[in-house]
Amino acid sequence: MSDIEARLRAIEDRAAIEDVLLAYYAAVDSMCDLDGLVDCFTSDAVLDVGDLGLSRLVGHDAIRAFFAGVFRDTAHHAHHISNVRISRLECDEATAHGYVFAKAKGVGGLELFVHCKYDIELVRTAAGWKMCLFDEDAQIPIGDEVSALHAGH
Repeated sequence: MSDIEARLRAIEDRAAIEDVLLAYYAAVDSMCDLDGLVDCFTSDAVLDVGDLGLSRLVGHDAIRAFFAGVFRDTAHHAHHISNVRISRLECDEATAHGYVFAKAKGVGGLELFVHCKYDIELVRTAAGWKMCLFDEDAQIPIGDEVSALHAGH
C-alpha cells in the first residue's frame, strides 16, 4: 500500500469510526431502533454503564434487552456528543474517547441530565467497524436519577 493509500484508508477509517458512534446515539435517541443500536456492536461486546448506577452488559441479547426496557420507560432522549478523539488506529483495531451530554424524561415524569465521558474499543469486521467495548462514566457526579429511571435494567 502506498503512503497516499495508507493515508486515505486512515481518513476513511476515522470517518467510519465516528459514524458508528453517531449511529449508536441516533439509534438510542430514536427510542425504537433496537436493530440499528445492536448493529453498532460486535456480538460479544461489553457495554459498561455501571458508573451510572446501571449494569455491565455483555453481548447483543443483553444490550437489546436493556435498551428495550429503556425505550419502554423513557418518553424522550437527547444525546449530544463532542470532542471525539481517536487515540489509536492500528490496522483492524481502534480506541476512541469523547463526551456526551444527555437529557432524558421518563414516562413517569422523572427528568435527568448527565455529563459523561466514554471510552470505546472498536474492531474492523466484515460488516465494517463495530464497538467491542463501550464504557461510559459520569463526568459530573449524578444522583440516583439514572438508576431510578431505568430501574431493573
